[in-house]
Amino acid sequence: MPVSVDIVLPCYNPGSEWHQELLAFHEHLRGDYQVQYIVVNDGSSNPNVQTGIDQITKENVPATLISYEENKGKGYALRQGVKASTADLILYTDIDFPFTNQSVIAVLNTLVQTNADIVAGYRSDAYYQKKMTGFRVLLSKSFRFFLRSVVKLPVTDTQCGLKGFNQKGKSTFLSTQINRYLFDFEFIYKSCKNPNLTLSTVEVSLKDNVVFRSMKLKILMQETLNLFRILLFKRN
Repeated sequence: MPVSVDIVLPCYNPGSEWHQELLAFHEHLRGDYQVQYIVVNDGSSNPNVQTGIDQITKENVPATLISYEENKGKGYALRQGVKASTADLILYTDIDFPFTNQSVIAVLNTLVQTNADIVAGYRSDAYYQKKMTGFRVLLSKSFRFFLRSVVKLPVTDTQCGLKGFNQKGKSTFLSTQINRYLFDFEFIYKSCKNPNLTLSTVEVSLKDNVVFRSMKLKILMQETLNLFRILLFKRN
């Protein structure tokens, strides 16, 4: 029997054609996996989420929609989707499928073939050759240096938005508390500190048409505080 996989996709005011990327990926996917998509509408104010879901179901692609009115952040949204999952394996990425189809499938294949509890995508140096602002490049490289040299994590690209895990990994993911950007770091940090979990990494690539959003100073300051909360209080 094919392995059951739930792909959790958080979204906030996605573009009107977001469903096209999902359908293109589903078409590319082989029959090795029984896939369901769990779309989490994180308080969107435009109608594009429901419109896209309608188009997906017309194509007989299995999809579930979780929706709530207040925008609470990507970490919060993903926990709602992961909590609702009933599949053997769970994978999450962004609603626009920014990583190549081959990268998403590589994470799934590694999760199955290595029996790892968690597989995290890892972006190579080619990531920085995309259309990024100099500040964003500096921020990303500085954070990686901090994780490698200060925190001593074996995984330095904690913020890659493509990860998969089994039921053991699911339990750890649901124990995270950060609602916005650093939920990824919290998840990997807790996973690396747990001797009962095995974690693997896979190099992944972004699509050429990916557009990077700027990070507001207010959010950057909030996430800096969250970083120290995670490290100092070592949340369980």
